Amino acid sequence: MQGYDGDHIWISQTKDEVKSKFEGEKHPPASTLETPEYLERRTTITKQYPDFETNIPAYAGGGTSATTTTTTAAGSVPMPWDKIIHRKVKSSDNEDMGKVESVAPSYVEVREGSVHKKRYFIPKYYVQGFDGEHIRTSLTKDVMKDRFERDSPPTESEFQTEEYMEHRRKVDSTYPQFIHGIPWMAKEPGVQLQTEQSGETLTISWEEVIHKRVKTTDNLDIGDIQLVGNEFIVVRQGEVKIRRYYIPKSYITNYDGSSVYVAAPSVLVSAKFERETEPTPEEIK
Repeated sequence: MQGYDGDHIWISQTKDEVKSKFEGEKHPPASTLETPEYLERRTTITKQYPDFETNIPAYAGGGTSATTTTTTAAGSVPMPWDKIIHRKVKSSDNEDMGKVESVAPSYVEVREGSVHKKRYFIPKYYVQGFDGEHIRTSLTKDVMKDRFERDSPPTESEFQTEEYMEHRRKVDSTYPQFIHGIPWMAKEPGVQLQTEQSGETLTISWEEVIHKRVKTTDNLDIGDIQLVGNEFIVVRQGEVKIRRYYIPKSYITNYDGSSVYVAAPSVLVSAKFERETEPTPEEIK
């Protein structure tokens, strides 16, 4: 598997090679697949993409070499803007916003509803990424309704507030390719945790922990998981005064079906991980 381009999964074999090597009526034993050529390729791929087992790279297109890049790093291949047309949109508080109707140089037009349609003209730099199913924004639904719901497109100067330009500079420094497309927020199949009681390894789907409560080592409830990024979980606390914590996934120690537990006390979580904007890979490291 080479990667995903938003529409297709790409593989590094021709159709004739796939038919001759892998067509069959039953699942083959793993030993029949592990040829010297395949093992060498696997070694190369895992060096290039350490998280390949849980995260397929974004595909740039063209050729059959394994040279695609993931979009979590600067200079990588983004999801092209023209590919997001008709994609469903979610706000930062996980509310449905409708679908992308069009993309302009400075904004994305989103339409909500089929009868009484609402139109939102959202500045591009508030688009956070694509998770394989939804376009994610960095604003809540209420904020987008208050600031960007309107009947006709705005002028570019209406977007260029001091707050927006600062946000834009931060995004450009983190994702230099943002002008060409949006970052991928790949859906990973899960997290593997070692249980303290039995020593068994539990594999938990990331989708399963969305909206689950999060507890610290001092047994305090710090909110619920709002979003799962590539490197961290986003925890939202409060309704009126909202706090957000960007907690690296490596801090997760347990999940009991209702709560996710992190290996840090509440004071440390507040001091190190509370912030208003997504951290850069360097800040996480």
